[in-house]
Amino acid sequence: MQAGVVRDGQAVFDALAMNDVVVNRGATSGMVELKVEVDGHFVANQRADGLIVASPTGSSAYALSAGGPLLHPAIAGWVLVPIAPHTLSNRPIVLPDGGEIAIELVSGRDASANFDMQSLASLLHGDRIVVRRSEHKVRFLHPRGWTYFDTLRKKLHWNEGAGLSP
Repeated sequence: MQAGVVRDGQAVFDALAMNDVVVNRGATSGMVELKVEVDGHFVANQRADGLIVASPTGSSAYALSAGGPLLHPAIAGWVLVPIAPHTLSNRPIVLPDGGEIAIELVSGRDASANFDMQSLASLLHGDRIVVRRSEHKVRFLHPRGWTYFDTLRKKLHWNEGAGLSP
């Protein structure tokens, strides 16, 4: 994912992320209000503790714990997951990864954007976090016999204690 922060029409921060881009409220403040657009089309204003844009590899981390779905790695998509939304109708949505997601900070104090939890940018009202597919690609090598579902079973402890085995 190629992501950055745009302030007053100028890029003020740029980062790559493989797993997720997260817009968070400040540690001591209340909710943030975020205006969400996809490919230039208004989606919704969301009031929440934050919003996660996750790739398939990031869908099994923070996005999953916030109630998002798992995305199979063969799916060319992202999941948009609100963090503790104010309105229960704000639900996760799966989007194609070929477009652009823009998240504007409408209100909230001490908000920040995290890129794979490695890079951090402090946000001001009106800042836009723009996420696009990166021109860079990654290739994962797995041992013979590896399957995505074996990894999920192990990582998520599926079937433990149920007397079930593959």
